Amino acid sequence: MTSLRIGSVCTGYGGLDMAVQTVLGGELVWVADNDPGANRILAHRYSGVPNLGDITAVDFARVGPVDVVCGGYPCQPFSSAGKRKGTADARHIWPHIARALGVLRPRYAVFENVADSAAQFGERSRAVLSGLGRARPACICDAL
Repeated sequence: MTSLRIGSVCTGYGGLDMAVQTVLGGELVWVADNDPGANRILAHRYSGVPNLGDITAVDFARVGPVDVVCGGYPCQPFSSAGKRKGTADARHIWPHIARALGVLRPRYAVFENVADSAAQFGERSRAVLSGLGRARPACICDAL
């Protein structure tokens, strides 16, 4: 069996990527994060893995195919610790993630966020995932 190719958006320090690699196996082939602090950690941890930078500026048609896209997109638009502006918040970048998923068409998508993200945006997220073509089950899971 061929190893899964994993791409990561809103990578942060790479914690979700490590979990996805551990659970699903596979190889991280690119990351995409524009935070300077996170990028220093990523450059050290994944020295041979290209960082695509700011996902709002990436042409995903020019990015190699992946089997899995994972990420932890910004929680501030949905967090109970913030103003809860949701989709009106400038940090709401799910449309850019949806664009990436639509172009890349991975077999799996694994994302994490605060509980309020699912409460405020869960149905729209499911609709976006379901609209990517081919029947694909979409679920939102609560975790500790």
